[in-house]
Amino acid sequence: MLESAPAPAGLTLTRAAGVRVAEGGRVLVGGSPPRLLRLSDDGATLAIRWFDGAPVGGTVSERNLARRLLDAGMVHPRPSAGLVGAQVWCVMPVRDEPGTPLVASAAAAPYPAIVVDDGSATPVSHGTPNVEVIRRTTSGGPGVARNDGAWRAHELGAEFVAFVDADVDAHAGWIDDLLGHFLDPMIAAVAPRVRAAYGTTALQRYEATFPSLDLGAEPSLVGPGRSVSYVPSAALIVRTSAFAAIGGFDADLRFGEDVDLVWRLVAEGQQVRYEPRVEVWHRARDDWKSWRTQRQAYGSSAAALATRHGEAVAPARAPFGVYVATASALVAPAPVAVGLGAVELIAADHRVKASLGEHHDPTLVRAGLVAAARTTALACVRAWLPFTGAAVLAGRRLRRGIVGLVIGAVVAEAAASPRHLGWIRTVGLRVLDHGAYGIGVWQGLRRVGRRGMGAIRPAVSRRGVRAD
Repeated sequence: MLESAPAPAGLTLTRAAGVRVAEGGRVLVGGSPPRLLRLSDDGATLAIRWFDGAPVGGTVSERNLARRLLDAGMVHPRPSAGLVGAQVWCVMPVRDEPGTPLVASAAAAPYPAIVVDDGSATPVSHGTPNVEVIRRTTSGGPGVARNDGAWRAHELGAEFVAFVDADVDAHAGWIDDLLGHFLDPMIAAVAPRVRAAYGTTALQRYEATFPSLDLGAEPSLVGPGRSVSYVPSAALIVRTSAFAAIGGFDADLRFGEDVDLVWRLVAEGQQVRYEPRVEVWHRARDDWKSWRTQRQAYGSSAAALATRHGEAVAPARAPFGVYVATASALVAPAPVAVGLGAVELIAADHRVKASLGEHHDPTLVRAGLVAAARTTALACVRAWLPFTGAAVLAGRRLRRGIVGLVIGAVVAEAAASPRHLGWIRTVGLRVLDHGAYGIGVWQGLRRVGRRGMGAIRPAVSRRGVRAD
């Protein structure tokens, strides 16, 4: 387990979205997961200075305070410079992708690249002097291919490996734009925002509306319980020493290997950052069949991840009262369901108020309960799909309740989206999307058996907002 180190001197910090400042900076409320931090008068003065753009000073006490705020998700770093002279190799796993050396060279610029041909029917040729090609005669999957490239880069003296997929359009300089985060010795990996390229077909427009790899516009530390729980390896820079220390990607995982890698890094005390100021673009699948297959593949990783990371993979995480209120909405009269929901709202408000006292904000409670209820409703068409199907056949009341619950959650998703395809198609395709993922969950569960039950088992959250 890596011990925490003070934040680097000279680091510029920005206040995280939603963080509230009270008592002249002596109280901060927010972060990820939400908490209340109490600071001394000197600490409050420093925090206000940092919020106004002043860099972190060189004293140990100042750097320790900056680390505390960074770890709490109260602030995010804004590195102003990269790592001059850093030894970086770009690794691109491919299978049956034409023109790969040229794509790799463009994505890696100005650094060298390694293309790992993972058993392509037509072997990848050596197309450019700046690209080395490793040929695998049989496909081992993207994790195995990335490992081969990373170990080769390690042999060549790489300090950092930049993984990028062949279907990602990465501008020259994206690596340099992220390297500054590694001035912090706690950072093991950094990922950019992976945007979905908008196109003209219905599939491309749907992907632009609900991109599977886009984790939003807010920066974050990454890990279970954070606002960003994982980052995809479609574009990811990793410190080679940290990568080697945990043995790289798990070769037994055909899908979900990037989630597992990130969570193992975090479990070892390393930190992973999501930096949405840097963007790359992911191309949509060519047809609906391959899109559906991809969604099922994503879902199929859940059970295998559950065998390794337990509750972190839970399909829903909510207070017990949310589950009770949700179940009552399916089988009980509307007044009963509304009453139980009100009871849970009051109880949750009491729990948070006990932590925050006079700094309590009811909107924080409502937003958390709404998010928990939406996740629970969507789990009905994802991880709990077979139970939902059985319930739909069980009776009219239950059928109406489940359909209303699921459609309500999906409509809420559509309402928050650009709806490039219109209401009806957006809602319909969103249900199919969640359903394909749910089918994949049960395919994966069938493979791993009871050890993967965490993929369908809901988690109960009991605590209010943490106060430090």
